[in-house]
Order: sequence, then structure tokens, then C-alpha cells
Amino acid sequence: MVGNLANFTKIDVLRCLLRIEKPVSRSELSETLNLGEGTIRSILDILKKNNFLESNKKGHYLNQKGNNIVKKIRSKIDIKEIDLAGVFPDKKKIVAHIRNPKIISKSHIVLRDVAVKNGADGALILNYDGKLKVSDFDEEQDFKDIENKFDLNKNDIVVVAYADSYKLAEHGALAVAVELNNGLKEIMQKF
Repeated sequence: MVGNLANFTKIDVLRCLLRIEKPVSRSELSETLNLGEGTIRSILDILKKNNFLESNKKGHYLNQKGNNIVKKIRSKIDIKEIDLAGVFPDKKKIVAHIRNPKIISKSHIVLRDVAVKNGADGALILNYDGKLKVSDFDEEQDFKDIENKFDLNKNDIVVVAYADSYKLAEHGALAVAVELNNGLKEIMQKF
């Protein structure tokens, strides 16, 4: 007899890990992540198996090892929901700031495709060199809204992923972040 197939990805495990800041219940995680409680149970089991998570009557919480891995992840990326006026107006947008990305050998189109393959409708890949800009685009655009929300450094990358839901936009943005940061890629292999 065949059991149920997993209906989540490693990106969902990462999303869950980043949402556990205090003791939290499965139902709270389910609502926040837009995933079923059974899926959340499976993800929490993975985090427990990796010794990142503890549980008590108050809920699930990160232990020291879990806190250390989240601190390491957050040193590489910062991710936020941002409502950018006039940019993809009918879509939900997630913006990921990727610190110290590896040298981009892939074009922005290939990185956009990574976001799309992971659920986003599309993505803008922006380079920071004192000012955010789309490298494949000659026309100047104003991304001050984004620049003001992050502490950007030269050569950082910002991904604006968009979709009909925050979940899918976040999947796309995080997939590009993992593609661009070897440290994140190593962490994801633990899942």
C-alpha cells in the first residue's frame, strides 16, 4: 500500500523555520503559511529530526541549534511583503534582499524562470550599486520604496517576486535566494 505523497517542498520547510519566533501551534503555522495542518506536522517532524525544534504545551519553538540556523539564514537574506504602488498592481509581492550573492553567472531571465518554476508569476531581479536597477533594462526606474526598506550594500541582489498569493510569491523569491547564495543552498540540503 502506498502512503500519502508529501505535498510540500524544501522551500516550505524554510518558510516554516523562518516563522517560528516564539512558541507557536500547528494551527497558527498552518494559517500563516497557508498549508494544511498535516503538512505542517510533517514539516515540524523534519525540523525536529534535524534537532532545530522543541515542543511543549505552549507550542513548537526553536532550540539553540534552530535559533543559530535561523540567525545564519537571516544573515544571508531578508524577506518582506511590500506593497509597491504601481508595480504589478493586482499581485501580491514579496521582496527578498540577498546579501553577498555568488557571482551571477546566470542571466536575470534564468533567475526569473527559477522564481516562476517555484510558483511565482514572475520576478524582477535588481542589482544594487548605490542604486537599485534592472541590469537588463536601460531605462531608469525608481525603486526608492525598496531601497528604504532594506540595508543594502554594493553588489547585493533584490528579488521582487509576484503572484496571486503571498505564498507563491514567497516561494519564488526564496528559490532565487537559494540559487544565489551557496550558504542557503547548504542549509536547504539538510532538509
